Amino acid sequence: MEPELNRIGVLGLERLVEVGKPQGTVVLMPRIDVFLEVAKGSSNDHAFQLKVNEIIDKGLAGKVVSMEALCVDVMKGLLTCFNPKSAEVRMEAEYAVYRRTPRSGQKTQEMYKILARAKGSCGIVRKTVGAEVTGLNVCPCAQEGLREYTKARLRWLPERVVTKVLGQVPLASHNQRNVSRLLLEAPEGHRVEVEELIAILEEAMSSPLYELLKREDEVEVVLRSHERPSFVEDIVRNIFLSVVRRYKDLPDDCLVSVRSESMESIHQHNAIAEKISYLKELRAEVAR
Repeated sequence: MEPELNRIGVLGLERLVEVGKPQGTVVLMPRIDVFLEVAKGSSNDHAFQLKVNEIIDKGLAGKVVSMEALCVDVMKGLLTCFNPKSAEVRMEAEYAVYRRTPRSGQKTQEMYKILARAKGSCGIVRKTVGAEVTGLNVCPCAQEGLREYTKARLRWLPERVVTKVLGQVPLASHNQRNVSRLLLEAPEGHRVEVEELIAILEEAMSSPLYELLKREDEVEVVLRSHERPSFVEDIVRNIFLSVVRRYKDLPDDCLVSVRSESMESIHQHNAIAEKISYLKELRAEVAR
């Protein structure tokens, strides 16, 4: 007797998606993954891939207001068509946002990864909105070491002068390119904009990255980032704190997932921190 399957799917489908947003139509090319938890004896459907494509195309035939809303439409179509125990749809796409450089104000186009999920089981639908951002992180440990080194080198000066100098002169440290990801559940009826998640992620880091910088912009980015050094675990804490403060209207049972990885520049390894928690638990932690 052959063993039964309990999960089947299709990975890497791609579609051109036009999303209607208040600022205009945004064109995305998401990668789409579909999963079904099938009942015993129901996985032997040779037309599975064809039907999945038909369901996706049907979801695209109507007005698409967000990638996560499309995930929900596709997931509901899967539940209706296949009657599985559960269904899950995942999408991720590159997303362009126009920015201004911090000093010269030059217009740049920055690329981010946006994420969407939808899960359905027993009549319950849960959707997730997410973003992944690459930014700049500055190590506070090395910076503190250089502070002590500078104090020792300037010991021939009065202590008050040294304190004043160290308060005015930026101290070096080693930089890390940081990749952080935030996934936030949002029940039907609640809208979470990916631009908000991108802003939360960038604000948690030492500095955003920019595709194009003039010299005065480069100086500004370096100065700002060294004024805001942080460990990778600090970035995760900052993200969760911002989520709690910004989304007071979301229910307690919304799941929040954060992952942050710093690509070390003076080590052979990388540093990583992550946390998954419900909003109820996070709100209790922040309230303490």
